[in-house]
Amino acid sequence: MPEPMDQKTEARFLKMALEHPKMTCAEAPDEILEATSAEAEPTPFLEEYFATGYAEWLAVKHGRRMSLPQNLVNRAILVLWNRAGLLHTDRLLGQSSPDAEKPFFDDEGLY
Repeated sequence: MPEPMDQKTEARFLKMALEHPKMTCAEAPDEILEATSAEAEPTPFLEEYFATGYAEWLAVKHGRRMSLPQNLVNRAILVLWNRAGLLHTDRLLGQSSPDAEKPFFDDEGLY
């Protein structure tokens, strides 16, 4: 099990989600992928991380900020978290992911 992230590390990853919403699954940080696999459900930090990245991804995709109902954001958090765990498994097994070139924070096709 990975060591819990300290506040400085969490802040760095939140900043990354804000500044790089178009990162691909292949570019996803190992620490984030490992953290998703360490728990049975998203931690409060991972919820914030995926919600932040998702909101920024939508702003880039649609060219404007969007206000979504919380239930849609929660669904996106869960499917993005689930995919991150699968990406981590692929990396551990040395396998390439079919999602490697897809945007990491894009939930399209994950439902």
